[in-house]
Amino acid sequence: MRAVPQSKTSRTFRSAVSRAFDKRDYVEDLAANSQTGLAKLTQNRKWLLTALGLGLLATAVVWIVALCFPYDVADIYSLGVNSNLPRYGTLVTVLLMSVPFAPPFISVFALSHLIFPSPAPREIASGLMSTFEYRQKSSRQTLIFIVAGMAGAVNCLLLLIVVTTLNGH
Repeated sequence: MRAVPQSKTSRTFRSAVSRAFDKRDYVEDLAANSQTGLAKLTQNRKWLLTALGLGLLATAVVWIVALCFPYDVADIYSLGVNSNLPRYGTLVTVLLMSVPFAPPFISVFALSHLIFPSPAPREIASGLMSTFEYRQKSSRQTLIFIVAGMAGAVNCLLLLIVVTTLNGH
């Protein structure tokens, strides 16, 4: 008997169901995959330009939706953040907060890497100044992450202020 090939949708659905019954920490998996994806993004300038454009567009869409439907946005976030889901409550909160946080984070991250590109990887330096070079590169990457995170956090706070002001709460 020959095996019937499965569609991509059924494989995705079966994978999602198996993950739902798995005891893994989804927030840690999400963070690890995000960091790997961001590291790959910095390797290609064309992808950085695409990420910058899409991040700015997504930020504009989030703001337009929040300004046009402030009551609905407030209801969705209050239900999501205050959910009593025993296992997925934290995941739902993280996913909801990533909607206003991620687009400006990615935009600032891509813009920073366009302005301050990482030098081409060289051989591992050995010698007197090798730790200094590593430290300089590491501190620049850390600063880019901090600035991008601050941009995402400011966007979240401003969106919160605007939605609560429009709702009258």
